[in-house]
Amino acid sequence: MSEIRSNCSICSLACPLILKGGGRSPIFTNKSILSLEWDDSEDSKYGGSLCARGAAMVEFVSHPDRLNYPFVLGERSTYEAAVKEAAKNLSVVKGEAGGDAIGVMIGDNLTNEEAALALKFARDVIGTENIALMAPDDVPLFRAWMEYDLSGLGPAGQKPVGEKQVFLLVGDPFSEHPCTARAVAAGKYAGRGNEVIAIGPEKNHSAWFANRHLRCRPGGEPAVLAGLLKAAAAKSGARLTGELGKLIGSLDWNEIERLGGISRDDLEGAAGSMLGAASVETYVSNIFGRFGAPGLTSILAEAVTRICPGETVFNAQFVQQNTWGIYSVLAGAGNGKALANIASGGVQAFVLLGLDPASVFPAAPVEKALRNSKFTVATQLFRGQAASGANVVIPAATLVEKKGTVSPSFGEDIVREETIAPLAGTVSDGQFLTDLAKEMGVGLAAASVERKTARTGAGESLAADWAGYAAEIKSLENADTVLIPWSEAVHAADGSISRNLLWSKITCPEPELMVSRQIAEEMNISDGDLLKVVSEGGEAVLAARPTGKLEGKTVAATIHFPSVRKLFPWKLNERHGEISLAPVAVTLGRQSEKN
Repeated sequence: MSEIRSNCSICSLACPLILKGGGRSPIFTNKSILSLEWDDSEDSKYGGSLCARGAAMVEFVSHPDRLNYPFVLGERSTYEAAVKEAAKNLSVVKGEAGGDAIGVMIGDNLTNEEAALALKFARDVIGTENIALMAPDDVPLFRAWMEYDLSGLGPAGQKPVGEKQVFLLVGDPFSEHPCTARAVAAGKYAGRGNEVIAIGPEKNHSAWFANRHLRCRPGGEPAVLAGLLKAAAAKSGARLTGELGKLIGSLDWNEIERLGGISRDDLEGAAGSMLGAASVETYVSNIFGRFGAPGLTSILAEAVTRICPGETVFNAQFVQQNTWGIYSVLAGAGNGKALANIASGGVQAFVLLGLDPASVFPAAPVEKALRNSKFTVATQLFRGQAASGANVVIPAATLVEKKGTVSPSFGEDIVREETIAPLAGTVSDGQFLTDLAKEMGVGLAAASVERKTARTGAGESLAADWAGYAAEIKSLENADTVLIPWSEAVHAADGSISRNLLWSKITCPEPELMVSRQIAEEMNISDGDLLKVVSEGGEAVLAARPTGKLEGKTVAATIHFPSVRKLFPWKLNERHGEISLAPVAVTLGRQSEKN
């Protein structure tokens, strides 16, 4: 029996694991993948921990619903015929309307090498810069990282004596990246005075462990972090220069308290705790629509961490495993243009690589563009909505079945050289692009991987970003109800993978709408009542769950389902070339039965 050391591909922690067994077999023999074990070697990340999702990797790679043969117009086909059909139709659209009528949209199921090949395919074969990474959760964090170099920002004063540890949790890392909890919980209980500070509007899994919960308004995280930074800089004497200094200096406490919902006294108390710690670790975990401004949130969280005089670690935890690697390879090429063309109807054909747009962002412009397209070819793992609607479907290999590089976080690259054999009938995205290009008359050699990772920006957009953020949050003040996303630890990212796993089907098979006790009392809502939720983006009927985890006029829905994601409207920020997501105003009404 062989052992294949690999990394879980379900989230950006990329926890190490060991797959035991042989190669591939349709039955469980000594030639099939039989089991999975923790990699508990001495230098193993998180001590070899795996969450419930990671423990399901064997089920994922051998799932009976994984696609293992191509489809052409809904009928089973051969790979060669599917490639010919895709090449023929893409060539027709290119000949009639030009390369810019074809959009190449990428998800995270590509290696860095495949992303470089996709960029070369778009430019050399299709003849377009119309290529986009569809990762609305993560892209704002990447853009903010690149636009503002904080390496020159440092603390004032000496490292505090003692061994006090402070963990700052922004969002819900315990749900989105469960193995984070092992390190944070161990640190919290390692010594007297150690502290966990959580920022968020709900009593989520991370906040339950917090000594100090800065329970902000929906979308108030950037304001809370701005207050922490302002207080910490004033207390320590740390110099905030450049655009960051101008922004923090221009903010008065009344605006910070209004936008964030946390008092100045509470913010100064939390800042004092961080400044007095021998070590500070910060975790920022965004997910679809959580933060009022994800880019601002990340910058401000990193800045307040950097000015603490103790040892510091800043962790921006991404929703999907290799979105940072792909983003750095694409270097922003065409992202805003592609998204704008989708909304305007300028895209007539799609090449979807490793994503299902109906799971990532089922907004009206996306659904309309796909519905009206003349042709769509998609590489897919499961038969989701994209596979059901595409003209040609190519069964895709997963990341653990591909050799190549993934970059789960800033400064971390994992080179997979030892992989399990791809599921019979599946192909890598790189192989498909090479074969498709050849069929279209272009020899597509392996592309050299050039990545843009250096932070060179000076943060010129900070003031404008803050103004847009403040206007967005103030607009929610008159809302009847505000919807925020809710994460469940058994699900991952957009749910396109985790919704197929047995454990998640048992634990969280359908989305739910959690409502505050205030709303439940005002509307006389009982557990399980069906409510119609209407927003600018769309509407959904969800089962209600009254809870004390929320306060005031706030509701939260499980974000790993398309019906919930559809409630968040498509708002293209043309200045940054990305989708702007934030908590959204909704209205609630009773529904007699679920459609």
